[in-house]
Amino acid sequence: MHPDLERIVRLQGLEDAAERARRTIADEPVRQQELEAKIAAAQQALDGEKQRLAANQAARREIEKHLAEQQGRLSKYKGQLMEVKTNREYQAMQKEIETAQHEIQALEDQLLERMLEFDEVSQHVKAAEKGFADQKKAIEDERVGLASHLAEARTSLDRVAAERQALVAEIPAALVTTFERVLKHRAMSAVATVQDGRCSGCQVRMRPQTYNELRRNEALFQCESCQRFLYFTGAAPAPSAPPEPPKPHDRWTDE
Repeated sequence: MHPDLERIVRLQGLEDAAERARRTIADEPVRQQELEAKIAAAQQALDGEKQRLAANQAARREIEKHLAEQQGRLSKYKGQLMEVKTNREYQAMQKEIETAQHEIQALEDQLLERMLEFDEVSQHVKAAEKGFADQKKAIEDERVGLASHLAEARTSLDRVAAERQALVAEIPAALVTTFERVLKHRAMSAVATVQDGRCSGCQVRMRPQTYNELRRNEALFQCESCQRFLYFTGAAPAPSAPPEPPKPHDRWTDE
């Protein structure tokens, strides 16, 4: 490969590495926000289940309060039943007792429902607590990994900058200027490979003669369309066989 072409390809590799490092650094706040959103969602799920549990307990206390009131009324009515003087009073008191008993039965049914619900919601709370703990642990691990990647990216960026400076010093200044101009206008890609006679950067087909010459990687070529520097990554073409030497002419004898 032509020395300057080899350096240009290496320079593009450094640019790619630097861009990856810059993206890692730039994406760090976004990743932190995503992690915060995950832990917030897990906390919200846990809080929701705890609120359901608290609502259940409050409802149970209210039912138990009304149940105690009805049981007190029932006890009172039963006591008064022994003191009635007439049949009408007796029937009226019996009706009050039956009403209180029905109320007590309904409240006991409601209390049973709330107790069953309490067991179910308690299981949900435990599951949500475990989910929150697992999510918190996973996020802590992700943050450790993110911090490691961030440190690697910053180290890589410094290393790449030093390598780039040393490499640029080996490349003709005019070539570096052209490279940087193309890099700026071609989405951080100033170099493209060539396969099947096409530039991989813009997919424009090149002239057959140019393609045949470029496949040797023995000179610098730029795409006529996008101006990217081109190089061939496939097998180099086999050298053409030297022409056969002319055969000696047969001698003719004059008769």
